[in-house]
Amino acid sequence: MNTKTNSAAVRLVKTPLSEQAYDELKRQILDQQLKPGERLNIDALSRSCGISSSPLREALTRLGAEGLVVFAANTGFSVAPVPDARQMGQLMDFRLLMEAHCARVGAAAAGHAQTAVELEKAIAAMVALRRKGASYKQYRAFIDLEQSFHQSIVDSAGNEPISAAWRELHLIMNVARLSVLPESNVLGSDAAVQEHRQIAAAFAARDPAGAELALRRHLQAARDRMQPGVQS
Repeated sequence: MNTKTNSAAVRLVKTPLSEQAYDELKRQILDQQLKPGERLNIDALSRSCGISSSPLREALTRLGAEGLVVFAANTGFSVAPVPDARQMGQLMDFRLLMEAHCARVGAAAAGHAQTAVELEKAIAAMVALRRKGASYKQYRAFIDLEQSFHQSIVDSAGNEPISAAWRELHLIMNVARLSVLPESNVLGSDAAVQEHRQIAAAFAARDPAGAELALRRHLQAARDRMQPGVQS
């Protein structure tokens, strides 16, 4: 067997520098290493990332399209500021429209039982994480799990445009949520866990109206819990 010939046939696909820069900058924004409102110096970022300014600008433009970065002619790029109370209210209204529709459609779909299983797994992981405390690391991990929970609801409707819009919306909302670490993880409260379980139970029972109602109640309660930390 000619192993040399076989190995020569292997081709490694390199990730474009702009893609690497995009992933790294998004991570730093969501991890709060780059703070909301912070100016982004192209030269400094080029040095820290070890790449030229061209792919870096491509990455920043892409992040701008997602709402994580803003550009001004006089100041250049900066991390998007935290949404204020009015903006967060509008984002939550949009989120409710999408998720309520998806909960109703998804709970009636043929795959409702599998979605219920996915929701229960996410709930179990969130409950386990709550026992580890409310450090920033755990808070970030909890938000990731909660996003996975709601992503399952949205994806259950089988509507890719809605799923794509929801993912972009959550990127913006997560910047706001991660900018304020509460003394206790209120998003992981007993009430929130129960709300999640009610949604999962409605999916398991193939109850579209119940799923939508439970989802609406949960998002309203989540909105109330977030209110103290949102800028006015």
